[in-house]
Amino acid sequence: MSAKTRARMGIASCAVAIAQMFAFAVSAQPPEPSSTPRPSATSKSMTRDLQRTMSPQAFTEQAAVIGRAEVEIGKVALTNAADPQVREYAERMVKDHTQAAEKLGKIAAKEGLQVPQTLDGEHQALKQRLSGLKGAAFDREYAKAMASGHDKAVTLFEAASQAIAMPDDLKEFAAATLPTLEQHRDLAHSLHQKEGA
Repeated sequence: MSAKTRARMGIASCAVAIAQMFAFAVSAQPPEPSSTPRPSATSKSMTRDLQRTMSPQAFTEQAAVIGRAEVEIGKVALTNAADPQVREYAERMVKDHTQAAEKLGKIAAKEGLQVPQTLDGEHQALKQRLSGLKGAAFDREYAKAMASGHDKAVTLFEAASQAIAMPDDLKEFAAATLPTLEQHRDLAHSLHQKEGA
């Protein structure tokens, strides 16, 4: 066998070995994450902690502020968004969270709980920041904020639906609202991926 033939065989066998290593590395990669977030150990732990410590007043305040933010920021999205899917999502936020706020208001009045009528500092700052954006920049930041916000809202409502100190009507409200919030969260994460944020 000539030196040239041996060299060619050596190169060919190296190429095969590299291809096999590459194929193994690709097959060993973890699967791509799905667009639907899965609860992490941290969020499960937070939910358990909230179940033990959350008061009816604290839940009412947080739920009311979250809902008000979704409505007010959703209205901003109706004028500032470029993507029709983002505007459609915003319309749903305004509608669903307005209905939830009405239900929560009735329960709070019955239970003697105070419902905030304004946004807290965090949500007011978010609204102001998003109000200064338009078009694709708005779409990207709005989708990102909705994904993050709904992750937190789902954790809050899951905890409230099973909280020890929660009156039955608030538990029922939290449990009944949770599937809608989960849909909002999943849609927000899909939009977030689409908008490339």
